[in-house]
Amino acid sequence: MQHSELNEALQIASSDISDSVFEMVKLERVSFNDAGMAGARFTDVNMSGVTFQAVDLSGARIEDALLPGMVVKDANMSGARFQDVSLAGAVIDQVDLSGAMISNCTLAGMKIDGIEVEKLLAVYRSQR
Repeated sequence: MQHSELNEALQIASSDISDSVFEMVKLERVSFNDAGMAGARFTDVNMSGVTFQAVDLSGARIEDALLPGMVVKDANMSGARFQDVSLAGAVIDQVDLSGAMISNCTLAGMKIDGIEVEKLLAVYRSQR
């Protein structure tokens, strides 16, 4: 693999760079607008402070991830899968959770509409 130093901002427009590989590349403060990234793979990437807005993340797989302070707004995440991910302290508001499945998760302190989920489940299980 070739090593090169590029110390200026790039602007790539109306281009097809499908199947490209970026390794050990600093991409801080980059902006992707109206971009097709279907099938893209991000591994061992620091995405702290990243903003996803008006994105289609349907079928996305998010595994073994730290997501502190992540904000996802106006996104389609139908069929997405979260595994070994910490959503501790997350706020989920105005989200369609129909058909969502939650299993094998730590629920300590989790609330739905102000109701503690652990207490809710305890009442449900005691009445079965």
